[in-house]
Amino acid sequence: MKHTLSAYTALLEERGLLAAPLPETLDRSAPVELVSYDSREVAPGTLFLCKGAHFKAEFLSMAQSKGAAAYVSETPYPEVNLPCIQVSDMRLAIAPLADLFYGHPSGQVKVVALTGTKGKSTAAYYMKYILDEYQREQNRPECGILSTITTYDGLERFESHITTPEPLDLQRHFANALASGLEYVVMEVSSQALKYHRTLGTRFAAAAFLNIGADHISPIEHPDFDDYFHSKLKLFAQADQCCVNLDCEHAGEILEAARSACPTVFPFS
Repeated sequence: MKHTLSAYTALLEERGLLAAPLPETLDRSAPVELVSYDSREVAPGTLFLCKGAHFKAEFLSMAQSKGAAAYVSETPYPEVNLPCIQVSDMRLAIAPLADLFYGHPSGQVKVVALTGTKGKSTAAYYMKYILDEYQREQNRPECGILSTITTYDGLERFESHITTPEPLDLQRHFANALASGLEYVVMEVSSQALKYHRTLGTRFAAAAFLNIGADHISPIEHPDFDDYFHSKLKLFAQADQCCVNLDCEHAGEILEAARSACPTVFPFS
């Protein structure tokens, strides 16, 4: 189902992300044919997202030349003659816009999410094999997987290059799974994905917190353990059911965070 620009601006307004009045030149009744942050993919009617620390105005100019209808950005580019939907935080804006464009597919596919310092891929594949066997007995398609090793969504199967995809890719995979008749998708959720809101808007049917260690503390990833730990804990707020491994460090804090954010919590060890 296609939405108009009005639906996208309303979503941003609802989330308190609009940083400036909408331009008078913006045709809010125009249907959005595509949401993209890749200027090479732009087609007429695209809502273009200015994403990344190294974004250049030339990317937006390319999007305009290919027929983009408007752009979303923290910074206006007056040299490009396109309506600017200015937002206060692109990271908070992109994932909800992607979720709207693809029709909130995670609400219609059972997504099982796993996070942890160690063992995400192993646990994801154990879960996939269990679900595959169950699905086989029901004469249903195999389970989808989004992992550090492999991506499979019912339509696409390839070697992964990132643990948790960027928001538009992530929601496309869920939409592909739904269109292919997949009932389950198991995914690894990295601390970076949670910190930078890649999964925002995604609903997890179940989420598991495996463990927490001192990896990934660096100027590039997380400046300290507290930032790393609390990024991981964001997983619970998006889940209908949560599982917490009690046989790990900081288990008490993890369990407390799960119980304060998730409707149903299953401790295990």
